[in-house]
Amino acid sequence: MQVKLHLVRGNPHGKQVEIPPGTTAVGRAEDSDLIIASTRVSRHHCEIINEETRLLVRDKGSGNGTLVNGKKVEEQVLNVGDEIQIGPLTFRVEIEGAGKASAPAPAPKSAPAPKSAPPPAKPAPRVRTPPPAAKPKIPGKAASPQDILASLERLAEKKKTSSEKAEDDILDVSDEDLIGGDNP
Repeated sequence: MQVKLHLVRGNPHGKQVEIPPGTTAVGRAEDSDLIIASTRVSRHHCEIINEETRLLVRDKGSGNGTLVNGKKVEEQVLNVGDEIQIGPLTFRVEIEGAGKASAPAPAPKSAPAPKSAPPPAKPAPRVRTPPPAAKPKIPGKAASPQDILASLERLAEKKKTSSEKAEDDILDVSDEDLIGGDNP
């Protein structure tokens, strides 16, 4: 199954990370597959397991927990559209070739619903852009959005084995950089 996590809260907003088949370790530790250098992320925070027929997230005893759709979980099967919060970042689950129809279907109704007026149209989502003013950088703690993008792209490619990890695969950003400008 081809799975992507789409960053919906945090920077760089909109970034996608591919989750390959098998287990992807997420945390601050250098041996993690997806490294998030935030004090709100545990060294071994959680793991995302991409099996042939299902996708699940398993918390590894993290201090702040792993949330799925706003609820703290120990282990949870994930569906298309679910949101996973790991520290200051929130990702939406996307499965290639699957639409909302791949989510569990609602229970069948016993009788057809009476016809009524169609529901009002949903307003278009608001797109927020970060303010143009530059944030002060703390030496050794902040990274530009371009650095973060490059690190996430390298992680998504999965060209390196865990024993070949380079220091530049680490998302070395402050919590302020991760959440700045994208939170409601």
